[in-house]
Amino acid sequence: MSNGDLVVHEAIHDDDDVEMTSGMEAAMQIDMNGFPVDERVRRMIIDLQRHWLTDYHNTREKALVELAEKLHQEFIDDQDKIKEELLQQFKEELEATKLATEAKHQEDLELEKQKLIEKHSKELALSKKKQWCWSCDNEAIYHCCWNTSYCSVDCQQGHWQSHRKFCRRKKGMMAIAQAVNGPPAVLPNQ
Repeated sequence: MSNGDLVVHEAIHDDDDVEMTSGMEAAMQIDMNGFPVDERVRRMIIDLQRHWLTDYHNTREKALVELAEKLHQEFIDDQDKIKEELLQQFKEELEATKLATEAKHQEDLELEKQKLIEKHSKELALSKKKQWCWSCDNEAIYHCCWNTSYCSVDCQQGHWQSHRKFCRRKKGMMAIAQAVNGPPAVLPNQ
């Protein structure tokens, strides 16, 4: 200590946490060039130091609480922002996936539609090449005349009463065959 300087020693514990007890007064020494200091001045200095330390602790505590609240609010704001960004990203990805799925589904439907159209066209062409029984609409294997065919002799004989007026087979052969056998025999398709 230098002469003429007022020196105050503090008891400091654990990261600037000053313990304020009656022992603090004992730890403090006031020296002014070896002259005794009036007890009243010494108490005023101790009271002033207590006031400053109390004010320091209160201000520090208030600042720490405000900082903690600010950091907590920033954390919550950041979490909300991240949540909103993730939600927006999820919505965009969901919409993109939905559009891609719909496009793929539409493409699949078009392919299936084309396959069915081709299949239908082939079946229709096949169907047009076949002849059908005039009586029961089954596939005909017996041909009578230019546009009349039957699937069986039974169908031909059952339909003969209405068909004979319009039959285009050679009339001469039919008359002979009818006289001998009844209705004309159907010829199988060749």
